[in-house]
Amino acid sequence: MAWLDTLRRLAALSAFAGVCGTVLAVPAWAQEAKKAYWAADEIEVDQNSDLLTARGHVEITYDDTNLKADQIVYDRKTDKAVATGNIRLTDKDGNVATGKTLELTGDLKEGTVQGMYVLFREGERLAAVSGRRMGGDTNVLDHAVYTACEICEEQPDRAPVWQIKAVKVVHDEKSRTLTYKNAYLELMGIPIIYTPWLKHPDASVKKASGFLTPDFGQSSILGVTTELPYFWNIAPNQDLTITPLLTTSERAVLKLEYRHRTKTGQYTLDGSGTYVSKRDNDNNEVPGDEFRGHIFGTGQFQIDKDWRWGFDLALASDDTYLRRYDISRADSLINHLYLERFWERSYLHIGAYAFQGLREEDMGGTTPLAIPLIQYSFVGKPGWLGGYFTADASMAMLTRTDSADTGRISIDGRWQVPFTSPLGDMYKLTLGMRADTYYLNDFEEPSADDLVAKPDVLTGKDFEGRYVPYAALEWRYPFIRYAGKSHQIIEPIVTVVSSTTNANNDEIPNEDSQAFDFDTSNLFSIDRFPGDDRWEGGTRVAYGMRFRHYADNGVRASLLVGQSYRLRRDFSLPADSGLRERTSDIVMTAMLSIPRFFDYYHRMRFDDDGLNIVRNEGLVVFGPEKYRFAVGYTDVKRNGFDPTLPDRQEIRTAASIKLTRYWTMNADFAYDFERGGGALTAGGGFTYEDECFRFRLRARRDFTEDRDVRPSTSIGFQLVFKVVSDPATKDVDLQDLPFSPTFGNKPKYYRKTVSGLE
Repeated sequence: MAWLDTLRRLAALSAFAGVCGTVLAVPAWAQEAKKAYWAADEIEVDQNSDLLTARGHVEITYDDTNLKADQIVYDRKTDKAVATGNIRLTDKDGNVATGKTLELTGDLKEGTVQGMYVLFREGERLAAVSGRRMGGDTNVLDHAVYTACEICEEQPDRAPVWQIKAVKVVHDEKSRTLTYKNAYLELMGIPIIYTPWLKHPDASVKKASGFLTPDFGQSSILGVTTELPYFWNIAPNQDLTITPLLTTSERAVLKLEYRHRTKTGQYTLDGSGTYVSKRDNDNNEVPGDEFRGHIFGTGQFQIDKDWRWGFDLALASDDTYLRRYDISRADSLINHLYLERFWERSYLHIGAYAFQGLREEDMGGTTPLAIPLIQYSFVGKPGWLGGYFTADASMAMLTRTDSADTGRISIDGRWQVPFTSPLGDMYKLTLGMRADTYYLNDFEEPSADDLVAKPDVLTGKDFEGRYVPYAALEWRYPFIRYAGKSHQIIEPIVTVVSSTTNANNDEIPNEDSQAFDFDTSNLFSIDRFPGDDRWEGGTRVAYGMRFRHYADNGVRASLLVGQSYRLRRDFSLPADSGLRERTSDIVMTAMLSIPRFFDYYHRMRFDDDGLNIVRNEGLVVFGPEKYRFAVGYTDVKRNGFDPTLPDRQEIRTAASIKLTRYWTMNADFAYDFERGGGALTAGGGFTYEDECFRFRLRARRDFTEDRDVRPSTSIGFQLVFKVVSDPATKDVDLQDLPFSPTFGNKPKYYRKTVSGLE
């Protein structure tokens, strides 16, 4: 529980190693191993009694530790030192300790301090009636009080938000443990939790096992939920977080996260599982039980200075498990195993891909397994006329259990020559050749009518190939204007591309160019298809105007507008791509950024006839740090190649408002304007956070429905008692909100610090 976390993390205060072990050890200046520097109004040495007495503004500096007192008396015979009056000690870490009296032996094994008070560098406070050092390795505090809260200046006697009181605390320096006896956690001065005994590692242990902050909630799907993570520090280079999720409407779920850093790299495995009653697609229970769970993982390992390998793992037991248990909202999972090599001017990737579709219409037998997928890229050194050679080669083999298998080997070589004229305009000539070879297997046998209509349609097993020569010339003429503390660049751009027109036919399958998106990012590309299976042939010219503004105060703005024109229509392009006709649609991208206040990004596409908006995507984030808002709008037609993909017309909003010094409110909302749409998600919450305490209350409504996942409402709260090892988290930054206007809701996660606590 949270109070156990707080007591355990008292180790981070170094209350004994840093106070008793430092305060009580201060008179080490008596030893000859190191020098101590004295300053006082008066220093008296009594040769008869072997007493050394320093009076008035006494100050001793020893080993980066400074001790001040009204008087210090050192008895050489008994080897004891006593400091009295306004004792103030500052250690090398900046922690400040005060006390009424301090007495200890010169060998540092025995000592006492009365009326001790410590102010740590990070703001924590510790007080005790008395402290004792025994045997040289054990420190004991009697009637100790600790808090990370600031003391109210107007009402210093008022109890802090929370504090811990213990009758006795023992620090064993050999075993590096702290033991508490009869400890209370007080909230607003009221004792709420008691423990008779508690033991944990001290602050010198950088990472320790223990409970993380629990999470409580209520869901209309799962009922009342409780998550109580436990962090197990297996070794300095590996740990395991065990999180049981208890629900009242379903059986318990066990979540595990394992992290391991090896000599050559690191990896993380994150999974969960439960054994529950079976349900049909209407969310009705059916006879029998079943296992449901998931496993995610990522890892990367260095073989030598040039080679490395890694993996990305994502598997779920069924389509709806991740959403039902609020783990992820992904609609597909990607598994990737790869080997990479880096040279000075080239790159090699050897990998394998496996996919898991989570949409209801996805069919596992038609989802390909890509083994292997090999990619190689090379960039040559500048040579004749300043030109250089580039090459890209790839090999892919796609295997399916219930559909066709395909294999492809592709090679693309280019000779590029950049040139700048005396007038300042810039050219780049590209001459290239593309070659592809395909292996096709198990294609469905066509009917007689199909053979008559398309005599070249693929049948059975076959090898196909093509080659595509192409040439391109790019011209740019940047005009730069300097105006005081800013400058602007206006740059007309024209690209002419020419290649064969018969690169796409029925013999060539289309595996990696199913989705097509025409915008400013590929306006001037030689081939605007996203993959290798389709090639944009013919002769065309792309033209546009780019404007950029840069100011010394960080303000940035840009605008790019363009269009393309082709000599012949290209029916290999989808009808709604905006490129099939001779004159393309007009595309535009605009951006404006004002540091710490305003960020705007907009992407649009207009048809070339009536300038009607075909695609419209925008995101604006605005407001000062205390009042941050975000609005994202998406209107996309996505059925050009794949009619199973629905159109999207959505608006997503998010806000973070700092109501007062300690209170913050956040909210988000998403709405679908398509037919049969409506609200998608709505949520928000309040956070109270000061220097020592954080309270979060959240609520969310999910309106979407997917088989056994019904629209649901959930609420939850979390209490965190912050101490020195807990870095404060703020909700004023947009990226810390539980919502992204682009990607939607973020999954829940836990942060782990060196002490193993959130």
